[in-house]
Amino acid sequence: MKLPVRWKRGLPLLTLLSLCPNLVAAATLTPLTPAREALQAKGVTVDINYTSEDAANLSGGAKHSFAHAGQLGLGAELDLDRLWGWPDTKAQVALSLRDGDNLNVRAGLGQQLHSQEVYGRGSIWRLGSLWLSKRWASSGMKLKLGRMGVGEDFNTLDCMAMNLTFCGSQPAMIVGDYWLNGPASQWGAVMEFSADDARYVRLGVYQVNPRYTDEQGGGLRLAPSGTAGTLTPIELGWNGKTNGLSHHYAVGAWYSSAPRADAWQDVQGQPWVDSSLAPALRSGAYGAWLSVHRQLTHGNRSSDQAGLEVKFDAVGTDHRTGAVVGTAHAILIYTAPWATRPSDQLGLGVGATEINPRARQESGDERSSANIEYTAEAFFAYHWHRGVVLQPVVQYVVHPGGRSSTPDALVVGLKTQLSF
Repeated sequence: MKLPVRWKRGLPLLTLLSLCPNLVAAATLTPLTPAREALQAKGVTVDINYTSEDAANLSGGAKHSFAHAGQLGLGAELDLDRLWGWPDTKAQVALSLRDGDNLNVRAGLGQQLHSQEVYGRGSIWRLGSLWLSKRWASSGMKLKLGRMGVGEDFNTLDCMAMNLTFCGSQPAMIVGDYWLNGPASQWGAVMEFSADDARYVRLGVYQVNPRYTDEQGGGLRLAPSGTAGTLTPIELGWNGKTNGLSHHYAVGAWYSSAPRADAWQDVQGQPWVDSSLAPALRSGAYGAWLSVHRQLTHGNRSSDQAGLEVKFDAVGTDHRTGAVVGTAHAILIYTAPWATRPSDQLGLGVGATEINPRARQESGDERSSANIEYTAEAFFAYHWHRGVVLQPVVQYVVHPGGRSSTPDALVVGLKTQLSF
């Protein structure tokens, strides 16, 4: 198969390996090595992984292009009960390093949420987590302290899809300057109370510090100086099973005291895009979310996860600040489409991202007949080998950036996940 020259230059080594089964099999771990098994028995679980997301636009944008984005992850979870006899106590540390480019920029697609979720926050080492947690089973309380992404505990959503519309805790998509998901993290504390195994209330307090998102030297920064405010989210959730089908329901809200620039007004109440004055600063940013994740069928019963599952998430925030004021999506995932392949998954997601009309006014584009970016993605996660998942995807984006004048984009890609 011949590839355009510009694609050959950008095609990453890991994607080439994914096309060569023998090489991939040789590069990945099969059963745990004796050393890892020994560590795990003592309470130390080591995680080494790499995710490669390679995408090309077949239509839309200023030109046809290709881009690779990737992330190397290193982490360890410690069961301190096994290690040191501390009951119901755990610790975790995780680092990551991202690489590659953004197809949205390379091809000029104009998307608000880009096609490769693994891109962003700079190609530097970042501290994703460094925390300690303790549970008191008798009272149903749990306390977690340290550095962490807010999305670890609030509006949690995995990154199965490749488009950012369907990946990760959604508030970070619209208020990502003070709500950090991995690979970035911030100092915080989370308190959880569980009345039983199903229902919980979770409250968090996080430091808002712009230095943690600095792409030059903020990745491994530990010093807490630079506080701009606090972020306080709360979530009420219910997990359980009905007729053997699992479900997760959650509602939540947040408040941030950190100042943010007004979407279009300057300090004198005029459009700051037309003046030389600084934007007016607003405080008291807030928002809310709703999550409904439910298994609908048992499928072929080859595993507890087999069958059809739906995930619906919606989040919104105030219109005073920021470029985006809301997102919503629904994802259908069918696990084990064939009894002989219990881990494979088929997925289809549709989502909408609402652009702030006030920000559109600031940009001089308020005459656009659209202010919502619509995204659809279909994918097939093929668990080809132990530690190797190959996932071809097709995405279609209508009104990229919420602009009716921007051509719709058709993107194809391959998401490769390697666990070592």
